[in-house]
Amino acid sequence: MKRWLFLLGFCLLAFPSQAKGGGFYLLERGVRALGRGGAQIASAEDPSLWLNPAGLVQAPPNKRESLLLDGTLTLLETRFRRIDSGGRTLPEVSGQALPLPIPTVAGSFDFGLPDWAFGIGFFAPNSSLLEWPASISTQEGEGPAPQRYSVISLRGSLISGAALGLAWRPLPELSLGLAGTLIYASFGATTTISACDGVICSFPEDPDHDALVRLELNPVFTGTASLGLIWDPGPVRLGASLTTPYALSGRARIFVRMPSAPAFEAAFARSREGNCANVSDEQIEAARSQGQSHPCEATHADFHLDFPWILRAGLALDAIENFTLELAFVWESWSVQREATIRPRDVWMSNAIGFLDYEVGPLSIPRGMQDTVSVRLGGEYRFQAFEVRAGAYFETGAFPDEYLHPLTIDSDKIVGAVGGSFWPSREIAFDLLLGYAHLFPRSVRNSKVPQANPIRPPSSSPVFIGNGDYVMSAPFFGAGLRWYPDASSSEPSSPPPPSPPPLPPPSQESPQETPHETPHEDKSTPPPPLDESASPPQSQPSPPRLRRKKAK
Repeated sequence: MKRWLFLLGFCLLAFPSQAKGGGFYLLERGVRALGRGGAQIASAEDPSLWLNPAGLVQAPPNKRESLLLDGTLTLLETRFRRIDSGGRTLPEVSGQALPLPIPTVAGSFDFGLPDWAFGIGFFAPNSSLLEWPASISTQEGEGPAPQRYSVISLRGSLISGAALGLAWRPLPELSLGLAGTLIYASFGATTTISACDGVICSFPEDPDHDALVRLELNPVFTGTASLGLIWDPGPVRLGASLTTPYALSGRARIFVRMPSAPAFEAAFARSREGNCANVSDEQIEAARSQGQSHPCEATHADFHLDFPWILRAGLALDAIENFTLELAFVWESWSVQREATIRPRDVWMSNAIGFLDYEVGPLSIPRGMQDTVSVRLGGEYRFQAFEVRAGAYFETGAFPDEYLHPLTIDSDKIVGAVGGSFWPSREIAFDLLLGYAHLFPRSVRNSKVPQANPIRPPSSSPVFIGNGDYVMSAPFFGAGLRWYPDASSSEPSSPPPPSPPPLPPPSQESPQETPHETPHEDKSTPPPPLDESASPPQSQPSPPRLRRKKAK
């Protein structure tokens, strides 16, 4: 117990939880599970707190104390060729995933209890953050990036979890599990909004009226729970788990860079919330003229985003020795996320054209998400010091065409992976993963995602920003280490052999009883004469008795 706790603490320092997540579960998580195509629900037997916590107690007793370290790297790339509001096809731009591995640090132990197991884990969703250009080079020179009204960067976004779980085996065939996860999240996004009001500006995609906006959600904490069970009558195992939804809600800071148009040369963003309602624009301008920042320039907004229920089920077959095959099904209720809402707290663009003030109204980013379903098949074969595994799954995309845009990259996908493990000893295994996710290309001509324009009142003819062609690909890799400090010990679950029955009392003819013969013994039948030339048979008494008879 102390050994893996020490290593767990060391790994948390050496393997920091800077894994980024943009809020989408692009792929399944875990090197071993993903190497089996995500089909590790009924056959979970490691610290699988996120797939099926009942698997904690499925491991052999001498492997319930374990430490797991792994990481996956997904190189998602998206190419987007936008069609703008005027029907023009704009130059192609590419979004590249930040090369950040998604880590897992987890451990399990049983405290010597034969029917219980406990687990702890630190992890992040297997997501990818895309970085898009802020500008592009054209024949006319440097120009604005076509996707700027959707997203430029998601740097600063983070979702990570710390989980505690336990599993109990009330019957030899039944395992039950429960895990609770504390979610830590922050969100950062850089995008462009239009300040074109239709009066001083008539072209809604005029780059001179673009305002660069940075949104930073203050760190928030929330939680979720997972329930799991495994029924193992043999050779078939059935497993299922259910993960509860959660929501990210909090206060975000808004940073605005004013448009470059002359009308906004002296403009600035300010708050009129609370005490700032009594602060005049002249007081803020006086501080700005002295190179100082006024407290009322700090603008904030409320942010809310919902996350789904997740139901998993699997059927595993162990009919062949050392080989496990599993068919699994996963449903995620992403339809709960209809929109991402940003509600500024009395934020204004002041002093446009020297006297105009524009209120920054609510920004509702339509999501229009739909539930996703995946079907998975994977297996694992163990021989000598090696394990080989392979798997694949098909998953439906979470976004229909009309709500797809560069911030919400997803599509129907086929994911295939192979992996393996090497055991240099009974206690240690090294895991490797190699795979590819093929996301089907999309052509969108019916976008319903409007350009973000906070000027009120809103335009009666919005500009839609999702039309165009999308091509996506996502190769991925992974490596991991598993350590079982008690694997060399014998199986503690096997009961000790029963003690042999007590020996019967020695017979009356034993040499120990001859000196104690009583007068009542029947001596009517004399013993046969001793043939001293014959060799004693195997069942004859020991040599000391023969010597005693000779003495007589």
